[in-house]
Amino acid sequence: MRRTPLAQRDRILEAALATFATLGTNASSIQAVADRAGMSKQALLHYFPTKANLHAGVYELLALRFRQQLPGVASELVSRSHDRYRGLIEAVLERFDDNTDAARFLAFDLLERPDEVLAWLRSEAAPWLGLIKGVVEQSNDVKDGFDPEAHVAVLGAMMLMQSALVPRSDKRWRQRMKKATVRAMHLSSHLDPPSRTRG
Repeated sequence: MRRTPLAQRDRILEAALATFATLGTNASSIQAVADRAGMSKQALLHYFPTKANLHAGVYELLALRFRQQLPGVASELVSRSHDRYRGLIEAVLERFDDNTDAARFLAFDLLERPDEVLAWLRSEAAPWLGLIKGVVEQSNDVKDGFDPEAHVAVLGAMMLMQSALVPRSDKRWRQRMKKATVRAMHLSSHLDPPSRTRG
């Protein structure tokens, strides 16, 4: 069955994301991406003439995913009658866990081109930051001196690194780290720590 140009483009971007997440963009070759996509280098270059074009395409793919996931997380929070902050942390952690290639890609890129990645994250994460800030502001017990934006930045860095560095196969360790992340964010925030009876 012949693939449409859009399907081919998506397949290349998925292959690029997986390759860049494994080796980093700088160490990855267009040939390695083509091999992973199951096509010739020349066929790939028809869609993405340079590695820079391919790299930009991966960021477009991630931006689209970020935007598509936000409404689902927001509706999950609306449906919760209590502890929305904990729910938000857990929902975002799950998204990171479902996108380990994205987390690894961003972690590599933060090392290779930090200014560009931070600018992209500020832009694409703005709606997520607004959602988290809104959840925080709905609480009635915000402590003096609490900085929700810095708190959210720390939260994002913790979750990104957890997802990027801890192997998916080690489910028990990932679960322990998830609980520790939730607890750490509660302790550093305006909220009381989660009770011991909750998962």
